[in-house]
Amino acid sequence: MRLRMMREKMVLVQRMIQGAMPKQLKKPRDRNYLHNTEIMLTKVKMPLPDMMAAVLAMDESILDVDQVKNLIKFCPTKEEMELLKGYTGDKENLEKCEQYFLELMKVPRVESKLRVFSFKIQFLSHVRKSIKLKIMKKILFFG
Repeated sequence: MRLRMMREKMVLVQRMIQGAMPKQLKKPRDRNYLHNTEIMLTKVKMPLPDMMAAVLAMDESILDVDQVKNLIKFCPTKEEMELLKGYTGDKENLEKCEQYFLELMKVPRVESKLRVFSFKIQFLSHVRKSIKLKIMKKILFFG
């Protein structure tokens, strides 16, 4: 465990020396948060630009409510956004978590849009269930 942490620190320092990451991005949040963000991104199983296009289109056929809630949960803070705005290097050199933050920053008012998207999905789900319930009542009444 300790050896692994030392390796991670060495890789991070090497990246900073090579200019792959801005110096301010040493630790935007704790390692667990960044790790959990990357785990969440692997569960979505789609490229980041496609995911952001689904968010902009509010397409509930691509993202479900749990995925949208996770996107809300792992939105970048204002400080992280400010740090990433100044980044001019190659985006491929960034961690997947930081690439995700950069993609989210392309969407204006991303957190509020994600909350509206989550509400839309839940609302449509409740409407569909209530319509099915009404149909079942009619079938049972006449059946």
